[in-house]
Amino acid sequence: MMKKTLVTLFLLAAITMIFAQAANLFFSEYIEGSSNNKAIEIFNGTGETVDLSEYSVKLGSNGGEWSATNSITLEGSLANNEVYVIANAQAAAAILNVSDITSTVTYFNGDDALGLFHGETMIDIIGVYMVDPGTAWDVAGVTGATLNHTLIRKPNIAQGNTNWATSAGTNMDDSEWLVEAQDYFDNIGAHTFNPGGGEMAGTPVFDPPAGAYTTAINVSLSSSTAGAVIRYTLDGSEPTTSSTQYSNPIPINISTSIKAKAWADDMDPSYTATANYIFPVVVQDIAELRQQIADNSTIYHIPGNVILTFKQSNRNQKFVQDANAAILIDDQPNVITTNYQIGDAIAGLTGKLNMYYETLQFIPTLDPGAPASSGNQVFIPTVTIAQLNGDVGVNMYQSRLVYIDAVHFDSPSGNYTTNPAVNYPISDATGAMTFRTSFYDVDYIDTPMHQGNFSIQGIIAHFQSGAQITPRMLADFNPVSNGDPVVTPAGIALIGNYPNPFNPNTTIQFNMDKAAPAMVSIYNQKGQLVKDFNISAAEKGLNNLHWNGTDNSGKLVSSGVYYFRLKSGSYSSTKKMILMK
Repeated sequence: MMKKTLVTLFLLAAITMIFAQAANLFFSEYIEGSSNNKAIEIFNGTGETVDLSEYSVKLGSNGGEWSATNSITLEGSLANNEVYVIANAQAAAAILNVSDITSTVTYFNGDDALGLFHGETMIDIIGVYMVDPGTAWDVAGVTGATLNHTLIRKPNIAQGNTNWATSAGTNMDDSEWLVEAQDYFDNIGAHTFNPGGGEMAGTPVFDPPAGAYTTAINVSLSSSTAGAVIRYTLDGSEPTTSSTQYSNPIPINISTSIKAKAWADDMDPSYTATANYIFPVVVQDIAELRQQIADNSTIYHIPGNVILTFKQSNRNQKFVQDANAAILIDDQPNVITTNYQIGDAIAGLTGKLNMYYETLQFIPTLDPGAPASSGNQVFIPTVTIAQLNGDVGVNMYQSRLVYIDAVHFDSPSGNYTTNPAVNYPISDATGAMTFRTSFYDVDYIDTPMHQGNFSIQGIIAHFQSGAQITPRMLADFNPVSNGDPVVTPAGIALIGNYPNPFNPNTTIQFNMDKAAPAMVSIYNQKGQLVKDFNISAAEKGLNNLHWNGTDNSGKLVSSGVYYFRLKSGSYSSTKKMILMK
């Protein structure tokens, strides 16, 4: 049975509807939200009840033809001024509560086309049929708006449009659509229809545009309508004729949402323009970044350099690391358009954190731009399989390029294969883990598996409480230090501590080029010695030193900033850590 949905009408529309009605059904809302929050809304403004069995919606994925399975013929009837909502079965309750049916036609992403058909005739479209835009289409001047956005048809639109270029438009005034943020559900289930509206004032434009900024800015507002008065709000509320009138650039130095609207004589008010300015939380390195909240909302910024260790076309993923930690950049919308190469230093990484099962992902919100430098080396820690298995849940090595010596496959046979990825058991003297062919376009696929003992380096992943390693290239098997531009010979180095901040236990990690005496000293902010560890023979390779937050007399120290120094021979290095109770 058709679910009745109320439609908001302007008073003027009630008078003019006799003369201005829709020629046929059309898409009135499109939701491409997070996860499965996807829906399509169809509006009937024809003036009559419509038999929905004459209509269908079809999905064309990734530039392909209309799907025979991910399409739907509609059911029931749709009264005038009502909407029909098709939702993903796993969408949020706010969507499902107003939906009329669930369907796999909602299995779309930003680069998929949707067609509305009356019989065999297409009467409306979102996207371009048989064209893959790469990631998403722009709408109303918003880059990639068909991905991670909600699109709402403007009230004055009275029919569908099979020309997506003119439907999408190039700015807010010439587009048929209003673009809202990801997971905006406030309008789903009702459509405002006002085809008899008058000419509108030009929608305000922001300069600089919305986005993430690390320094204070001044925002200018303008309208294409000469003499228009612009009023704005800074608290997220809708601008009215009593809101602040724009006269001078607006200074912004904290995260702020500006809403602006234009008024002009003998014209209807403009649409409301919204610009969200984000000032991110600054963290000093990847280790500190990994300690932050992964809410897929807060924006973080690393001002310093991180080094690219691997990239792949799948979801535009990149792996970056610095001296102490690493992280996976998951960039499905292709926000980072700069073509970085392995060994490039990326400065100013900016984005959000998200957990995907056990993996912490970085979701970029800005393209950092040209590399700060190229051909850089990273420290690749030497580890054992036991250390990697013990790191699951600790995550010191997650997404990091590491080196393991003297490993072997349990039962090597044939060639390395992938797509889908294949798991191969691999062992060393300390334990066993999974070798997984997660990277599809690498040069060792379809080459013979290695026999006997060999050394390996690769990227570490965690899945279902187990550690996995994936080499990036054939040169990662039995690597030679001068044969890979990313590798540097394992020398003496103070790597860092984990976790940081900590309470009260932390592990200080350092690498030795040979077995030798070493001294680790911990100081407070006043430079006073708190604790020292005199190691008569630190081991060659990776060393882990545990500190329980006590001083040399065994008393727990107070919260605050502490400095730890490694000294061995002529080598000396100091790093900072934070005890937070």
